[in-house]
Amino acid sequence: MNYQTIIVGAGPAGLQLGYFLEKEGLNYVILEKAASAASFFQTYPHSGKLISINKPNTGRTDPEFNLRHDWNSLLEDGPIRFTEYTDEYYPDHKDLVEYMNDYAIRHKLKIKYTTNVKKITKHKKLYVLHLDNGEIYTCERLVMATGLSSPVYPNIIDNSVTKPKHYGEYEKDYFKKEENLDLFRNKSVLFIGNGNAAYELGNLLTPYCSSVLIHGRKPKEWALSTHYTGDLRSIYLPFFDTFLLKSLNGINTSGNIKMIISQTSKTSKYTLSFLCSEECGTHHPFTKDSIDGYDHIIYCTGWKFNQSIFDFPVNTTSNSKYPHISERYESSNNPNLFFIGSLMHSHDFKRSSGGFIHGFRYLIKYFFQLHYTNRYDITNLNNREELVEHFSKRINTSSSLYQMYGQMCDIFYYNKADDSFNYYNNMTVFSFISDVFPKDKVYFLIKFEYGRPITNIKDVGEAQVFTLDKGREIFSILLHPVIQVFNVNKELIDEIHFEEDLFTNFVNPLKYRDKFLRTIKMFI
Repeated sequence: MNYQTIIVGAGPAGLQLGYFLEKEGLNYVILEKAASAASFFQTYPHSGKLISINKPNTGRTDPEFNLRHDWNSLLEDGPIRFTEYTDEYYPDHKDLVEYMNDYAIRHKLKIKYTTNVKKITKHKKLYVLHLDNGEIYTCERLVMATGLSSPVYPNIIDNSVTKPKHYGEYEKDYFKKEENLDLFRNKSVLFIGNGNAAYELGNLLTPYCSSVLIHGRKPKEWALSTHYTGDLRSIYLPFFDTFLLKSLNGINTSGNIKMIISQTSKTSKYTLSFLCSEECGTHHPFTKDSIDGYDHIIYCTGWKFNQSIFDFPVNTTSNSKYPHISERYESSNNPNLFFIGSLMHSHDFKRSSGGFIHGFRYLIKYFFQLHYTNRYDITNLNNREELVEHFSKRINTSSSLYQMYGQMCDIFYYNKADDSFNYYNNMTVFSFISDVFPKDKVYFLIKFEYGRPITNIKDVGEAQVFTLDKGREIFSILLHPVIQVFNVNKELIDEIHFEEDLFTNFVNPLKYRDKFLRTIKMFI
């Protein structure tokens, strides 16, 4: 069976692209190995609690504004949003699974469930998908929406008899069953890896374990400091209490030394040592660790892109965590092989929200426009007054600019002949270098940016400021609008920062509308 487009994976990314393809009436199919959509979230996170924000009560009725505080909904024309499924700020993963499957049914997406792709090969200009039941599918465009699906294991020497498990190896609801939790009762546990998964399980197991140690190579940064939602989230602060208040839990970092795990029998404890260098043959003890051993070890070392399905090379980046892709989200060494969803995140890893639903839903819309319709969201504005009104509306309601800060933008230019403006909504900073825009214009690019990271309690106080002296807006700490100006050669010639606002309510005429108009007059 041949299709123009095959999407592999019916998670949030696959469903989102499927929605746009179905709406356009294009030839596509989604292949999903599980029996339902969003199968990853049927098992994970193990606590059952997502860390994607769900805020149904915003005091506003504007649906675009409300998406700023709804990190779980996919884009659609209809009024149904994930916020109708639960009021929980950190929702249950089962609610997300229900919402995603309802979304697939509501939009009659063409999904073939229980369809596992065993291998992908090439034949001339087609991609050939070999299913484990012997069927073969072919397509001109192959879109991978499989997420980060391969567990990452630490680079250690493992001399244990009973091999530690990765976070991803535990079955669905494992940590919710009392008989399993009893296995940890009065036992010591070591988590290798100090990201969100380790703290999630640390909070879950603390009531049962005698002690829990979270061990990483270097201190993990907090999202509340870096503004990056993939860093440690404040929902896991309780574990820090148990460490800093000395309640038998610990957090440790050791740098890039080679760890050694030893275990003499199935019933004996795991012990730790390390090699101080590649040349060293001595097993040094962990001097910070006075515990005589650990009853359990769990790897919380994350996930990466699984390229084993391909029988041809696929370039990767970030220690093989992500596929290496162009600004068009296309494989750098395989034409018409595309990656969407969290696999897009290599472009903004640690810098924005492209690895998460509330970010990549907008990237996928742009991807669809770029590769399928060449139709963008353009607003024709007849004069400067209309331009100012539109700018004010965008900075106060746009969710794409708000969530994909630094990466998604609005771009506009001036038409001197009739004193009008062509305004492109919901573009990416990469689109500016494309041929979408003429070369003989002065361009204005509008986006949101955070300021410097918050590193101490004093910074938090400064982040609560209501005003900044004129000319010091660049020192805003929180999210704020930014305008970049480019000349006819698409070279950056100026950057103007607007002041942050405590509730991101950018309505003060002097600070926003008037300043925007003054900026336009400087260059037109």
